[in-house]
Amino acid sequence: MQFSFIFVEEIYHMILIADSGSTKCNWAACSNNGEIIQIHKTVGFNPKYTSDKNLLDALEESTLNLIKEKITSIHFYGSGCSSPARNRILANPMQKFFPHAKIYIKHDLDAAVKATYTNRPIICSILGTGSNSCFYDGKNIIENAPSLGYIAGDEASGNYFGKQLINLYVNKALPKKIIKKFESWTPERADLIIEKIYNLEKPNLYLASFFRFMYENKQEVIFDTIFRNGIQHFFNLHIKCFDNHKKYPLTFVGSVAFYLEDYIYEIAEKEEIQVQKIVRSPIENLVKEYFSQ
Repeated sequence: MQFSFIFVEEIYHMILIADSGSTKCNWAACSNNGEIIQIHKTVGFNPKYTSDKNLLDALEESTLNLIKEKITSIHFYGSGCSSPARNRILANPMQKFFPHAKIYIKHDLDAAVKATYTNRPIICSILGTGSNSCFYDGKNIIENAPSLGYIAGDEASGNYFGKQLINLYVNKALPKKIIKKFESWTPERADLIIEKIYNLEKPNLYLASFFRFMYENKQEVIFDTIFRNGIQHFFNLHIKCFDNHKKYPLTFVGSVAFYLEDYIYEIAEKEEIQVQKIVRSPIENLVKEYFSQ
């Protein structure tokens, strides 16, 4: 990604385009002609778990505080932003922080399809902290696969895989050498892990954090099997649910999809479905799409 070297002090009006999962959010500050001036990073904001205070505190502590008076328009795509009521949970405190901005909030699936669509209908999926999928006809999201959230759903997500690791660890079902590796990787032990899962405000983020250990050790048969079975399970529930699913190419967005792309391509080939694109973060493509309109 290339950035403009224009000094922010010389820019009087900027547009923010943001892509937010539950864990992290990327904010592209753009000039009116579409140049990305800066990328700002904050924690993710999901209306299911975010209060006015949490959002405002995070923004105040971020580098966005330095440019908030210059922002005239915000296009925010976020996990959990699936209804006007939920969107207002984020829009109201954002409006307080960015006093001169018009704020537009949409679902993260809207960002995913905008970032991966080329010129034909697609089945687009998100595999990050959580997971989701939809059918996009080139103009609108026509159908959404049912999503049961982080407790009963989120198949093939960081949260989903993290739960499996912790289940095996707490029940002493991991091979001894992997237990030794895991206990060197984190100082936390079973009692504390269980306590955190049931007491943290966002247990899905905590569980998803364990995906990194699994990926770093994906050569281990147990993790290789879990990843392959998890991606297959996602295909069974969230790809095959769409009529004529073999007719349309697949696109994926998210860090888990990016890291597990070999498994995705393998399962897709077995299912005789084409994978068109896998994108770790959609922010650059979102900016291009916005300014091409």
